[in-house]
Amino acid sequence: MYKVIIVDDEDAVRERLYQQLLSLNGDFEIVGQFQNGFDALLSGVSLAPDLLITDIKMPYIDGIDLIKRMKLELPLLQTIIISGFDSFDYAKQAISLGVIGYITKPITIDELSETLKKAKEELDKRNTIDNDLEELKRKADSGLKLMQNSDLSKLITLKDIPENFQEKLVADGIDLKYKYTILAAIDFDDELNQISYSKMELVTLYLEKYIQDELVNTNIRYILFDNSSEFGLFLLSNEKFEKEKLQEILVRILAKIKRGCETEMSIGLSEVKEDVEQKSYRELFRHALRTLEYRTVIGSNIVIFFDDINKNKVTSGKVDENEFKTITYEVLYGEISKAKERITRLLNTINTDNFKETYLFILNNLIDSLLKACVSLQSLFETYLTYDEIAVKAYSIKSNEQLIDFINMLVDKIDKINKESRQSGVEASFRQIISFIENNYKNSMLSLEDVAKELNYSVSYISAILKKNKTSFTKYLTDVRMEKAKYLLKNTEEKILSIANEVGYDDPYYFSHCFKKNSGMSPAEYRKK
Repeated sequence: MYKVIIVDDEDAVRERLYQQLLSLNGDFEIVGQFQNGFDALLSGVSLAPDLLITDIKMPYIDGIDLIKRMKLELPLLQTIIISGFDSFDYAKQAISLGVIGYITKPITIDELSETLKKAKEELDKRNTIDNDLEELKRKADSGLKLMQNSDLSKLITLKDIPENFQEKLVADGIDLKYKYTILAAIDFDDELNQISYSKMELVTLYLEKYIQDELVNTNIRYILFDNSSEFGLFLLSNEKFEKEKLQEILVRILAKIKRGCETEMSIGLSEVKEDVEQKSYRELFRHALRTLEYRTVIGSNIVIFFDDINKNKVTSGKVDENEFKTITYEVLYGEISKAKERITRLLNTINTDNFKETYLFILNNLIDSLLKACVSLQSLFETYLTYDEIAVKAYSIKSNEQLIDFINMLVDKIDKINKESRQSGVEASFRQIISFIENNYKNSMLSLEDVAKELNYSVSYISAILKKNKTSFTKYLTDVRMEKAKYLLKNTEEKILSIANEVGYDDPYYFSHCFKKNSGMSPAEYRKK
């Protein structure tokens, strides 16, 4: 059963829609009714509706704007517009938003029934996994696909690409010669050992299908490959990527995976690289993986861009190029248990007679590789031990077991600092976002897109950070405006109309509605009290 919310400022229309929906069939459940777009946006998103039925002409926030804003939070939301205006302009806007139906008032039961049938068909198509997986399995198991998987998994590990390997890529049908490239890492939010084999297989098959469905009518080409512990995704184009459109596409893909495969995944994207001759695929993929680590701070089931998290980075260590590069990589990217296992094997190996002459040299290289994985050496040296103290202590330990314990403790300290650095970066972003809102709340046209454009963040990154802090753009902006209004009502003699304008409301009725919703009383009642 699909969940529906109804939004219309006419009580009679809402009641008529409610009764008609009840009489038609059991495919839809009405979970909310709202008098205007503001209330629907503030309280309707949390109801997670599958279908929105809304009027266009409403006070405060109209139907078109409501659809745009709700789809930022609910990418798979289907919509039906009802209107007393048979306007070409409205219909054109509705088409651009992918609206299922445009019904003019008065609403007839036959027209509503037909439109709901279309909505159900679309919802079924988007949300139901096909029973027949044979064609998808055939494609996934083809020799060419397996060969391409192997090629691309190797490509993202190479510092320099040999000419014969470039020839192999071409021979295997892999065309990477596009002007702009992004590399993405796609990963399950749950640990792999908690995901059944059948679930992993289902996601493997349908991830490709959903990506293909979403990109088929765009100028973006893609190559998806399974990189063992996560999926890699090349996004290629000869035209500049439109960040917000790309974000909308990827958010929809994750929503489809969540709905259809009943599991959550996140996507980390590298920066955009231009000019095929200068690309480092290894660097791009590691940046995508580094970006993906921020879900531990922000939350799951999200799309994160490298440009979002790279603004607030602390001095970052580079992956070591010597024989200890794997340890550096594992610690830097949070694969701590793997790193500790590798370190233990290494220390057990060098604690033999064969390594007497090189023991200290190898131990020093190990320490250096760990320090290169720390994103803030200053924090490590200030809160734990200095470089000299770490080296002296490691060299002075006689028992191999004690040395393993000490090195593992060093790994834990570095991992903690790296996590805190990610946390502090997200907190810095949150402060930027709320500071911008607090400094621009008087702008009556202020939108989430304005904040994203001004701060050069993606809309999904801002929404995720606000959600992590238990708020949303609409709620936080309204709270700021209401607190300012309360101060002015209490401490000045300004007219309520002037106060409304001063805190960002051109419409005094909109201001009064928001104020009463926030405080439980009208502005006049608040001033009197």
